Amino acid sequence: MPVSTNAPTTDFPATRLAVNAPWLVKLRWVAIVGQLGTIGIVVFGLEIHLPVVPLLCALAVTAATNIALAGWVRWAASEPQIAIRQSSFVITGVMLLDLLVLSAMLFMTGGPTNPFVVFYFVNLALAGVLLEPAKAWLLEVAACLAMGFLFWRHWQVPVLSDPARLTSTGVGQTLPLAATGDLVALIAASGVIVWFMTRLTGELRASQQARRRAEIERARSEKLEALGTLAAGAAHELATPLSTIAVVANEVQRELAGRDLPAGIADDLALVRREIERCRSILHRMSYDAGQSIGEAPKEITVRQLVEAITSELATPERVTFEPRAGAAEAKLHVLQVALSQALRGLVQNGLDASTDVVTVLAEPAENSVKLTIIDRGGGMSPEVLARAGDPFFTTKQPGQGMGLGLFLARSVVERLGGQLQIHSTRGSGTQAVVLLPTTD
Repeated sequence: MPVSTNAPTTDFPATRLAVNAPWLVKLRWVAIVGQLGTIGIVVFGLEIHLPVVPLLCALAVTAATNIALAGWVRWAASEPQIAIRQSSFVITGVMLLDLLVLSAMLFMTGGPTNPFVVFYFVNLALAGVLLEPAKAWLLEVAACLAMGFLFWRHWQVPVLSDPARLTSTGVGQTLPLAATGDLVALIAASGVIVWFMTRLTGELRASQQARRRAEIERARSEKLEALGTLAAGAAHELATPLSTIAVVANEVQRELAGRDLPAGIADDLALVRREIERCRSILHRMSYDAGQSIGEAPKEITVRQLVEAITSELATPERVTFEPRAGAAEAKLHVLQVALSQALRGLVQNGLDASTDVVTVLAEPAENSVKLTIIDRGGGMSPEVLARAGDPFFTTKQPGQGMGLGLFLARSVVERLGGQLQIHSTRGSGTQAVVLLPTTD
């Protein structure tokens, strides 16, 4: 008849506290309603005399403390650090109170002859999982003392003392009422334990997955920091010789100005100047990636503006086609424009390198986001290569044509902005890089 009303808690990181404490409040309300329903069925349905007023007083104690617990939960949301330190004592107190209320209700309803005495095991099973060992053993001692007291003294309920409760159905043709209560109590108690254990197992599995994701993100951040240091050092070291080459090229061009030279030499000098400027631009972007992008302020841009920024610095922008669908071109993004455009430019450049055909940037609206699909019609990737795509310094390009960082950096930037990046490729059928970015809508 009485129902134990304890809920899972832990020792008590903020995330577990935030999940379990509100759940405990709700579960205790459900238990109060269940206890009221059980009393009503026994008293009015089965017409068994019970001390209704004392039982309702015991339920009133549970209800009053649950109101207080609900207030504590609301306060804990605003003071999590203090609440975490208090939570072990609060939950222990709630579980001890539930055990005492259960004992009081059993005392008034037949003591050890009441089928719901099995709920002591529910209390103790939850205590063993949820509480620190010392507090769990405290509840064990309290339960043993309470049970011992119930064997010594309790209020009798005649129907529960009927010896016929031990008569089998095969002999007596019907299951005695007291035996029916034993069966119902066993089913209820075992259901609570199994439900709690499966819920706890699910939470532990989710916690482990979250921890693994955090470890992956931390490892990725460490790799990015190392790459940033490498890029900054390379940019610094290369800037000096590049400046020297630029000065010498200027002097040579000035000395040869006005002289009658073959046209090829003048063209070669102009090419050297252009390539020097290109190298300076690359070094500037490397320096930007190495740390300056951390200070870049997010800004609101449209998808069309993002694609224009991507193609503006490509050597062959005419090989890239933009195909927006259903107004996706004007969808607004709140992003780090330079960092994101450079990251996606690497994906587009990979498509250009893999194919002699055009690369298509397809923009489609999605729920609260926009999907950009970068499609090339190259040779595609084998499953083995696709599995390693995105690993730092892994590349299938010829030496000197790439360092294998473009996809890794693109994924890091996109995920840092709350988006997703997926690569789909089949050998002989090209590659699709699918980028999902949240919109300001």
